[in-house]
Amino acid sequence: MRYRVFIVVILFLTLLPDFSEAGSFQLSGGADARYINTDGNENDVKLEGLFLNFRKVFSDEKGDRLIAVGQLDMDDNFKNTRPYQTYLQYKGPLGKWNIRAGHYILPFGLLSDYDTERLILKTIESTSLGIKLDTGIEFLGYIKDFDYAFSVSQGVGRNRLTDIDNDKLVTGRIGWKAEDVSIGLSGLIGRVLTEEDSIIREDLGLKSVYEKRLGIDLTKYAGPLILRGELLIGEDNKETVGGGLLKADYALSSKLELNLKYAHWQRSGGRNFIGVGFSYELFKGLFLRIADEYQFGKEDTNAATFQNYFEFAKQF
Repeated sequence: MRYRVFIVVILFLTLLPDFSEAGSFQLSGGADARYINTDGNENDVKLEGLFLNFRKVFSDEKGDRLIAVGQLDMDDNFKNTRPYQTYLQYKGPLGKWNIRAGHYILPFGLLSDYDTERLILKTIESTSLGIKLDTGIEFLGYIKDFDYAFSVSQGVGRNRLTDIDNDKLVTGRIGWKAEDVSIGLSGLIGRVLTEEDSIIREDLGLKSVYEKRLGIDLTKYAGPLILRGELLIGEDNKETVGGGLLKADYALSSKLELNLKYAHWQRSGGRNFIGVGFSYELFKGLFLRIADEYQFGKEDTNAATFQNYFEFAKQF
């Protein structure tokens, strides 16, 4: 299903003519190479990811109208090839309302505008949700200082027992933004087909889980400091779960940044995550990052990671 969505978007990118001369095309991509030492005795050197992104904007005399996005990721030394965000989006007047269809990041919590896919110290959706992207339809936009997003996506897809495609995932977020702070309230309900690296799948031994989530998120800008946090509570197959995340990024200079993370998640025993790292930009688009993340509670592990990351974007 996700590959069919990717193919449709690529066809739009290459075959559909511009609405006007104002249309634009962007090609971007990157490479993510890592050395990981786990618990002091297990070493791994790998190409964590290689990705290529196409973004095409079609415009008319009133402005941008249609956005087509297609991204292909090749992960774990090319062992896993998958589409990432791959969708078509129609923009209403001034972007106050939009309709997005395809494979996209779910509008929940910090995920709404903060994607840590290529960072060492990530947000906790693999622990707290077990899913990050899904295929469906999303309505999004803003009203004055408020922004909103509402998504209906496939969740686990077709129910093999009843052969009825009714296992949908409903996700939504309402946010408020000021000059230096944003706050959001999110909800999620439905049966989730958890991702392979999801801790939920590891804990329960199940590929799908019926989830309910309610969350609040906060982002605060204070000079060189950016604080991000979220709190969540909910259920997995009627078992109460909950936890939260706090991340801080502090610019020590124009090129060097200090990164901190603490997270806790409670499900049949607690998990805690503490991480500290540094990010240094050698030149535009090339980053060296190092971080150490310690997990303790239900399971004790320590991972020290060195990352060489490069990204580019070209506008046509």
